[in-house]
Amino acid sequence: MQITKEMWTEWRQNEVTKEWFDLFRYRQKRYENLIPALIATGTDEAVNQARVASGKHQELEELLQTDYEDME
Repeated sequence: MQITKEMWTEWRQNEVTKEWFDLFRYRQKRYENLIPALIATGTDEAVNQARVASGKHQELEELLQTDYEDME
């Protein structure tokens, strides 16, 4: 890998990076609020949409939790 741990740490502490991660958290929160409402409708289409939203929520969580060692 060409990125050093120091470069990774600097990137994670950059203001632009922090703004992106705040955006990821905001989108996660929207999915958290949307999923129960979709499930509550009980329709097959809404439940499928909830599954998709849940998957997107998980992808965002994985991005938020990525650390340097995951990059190797």
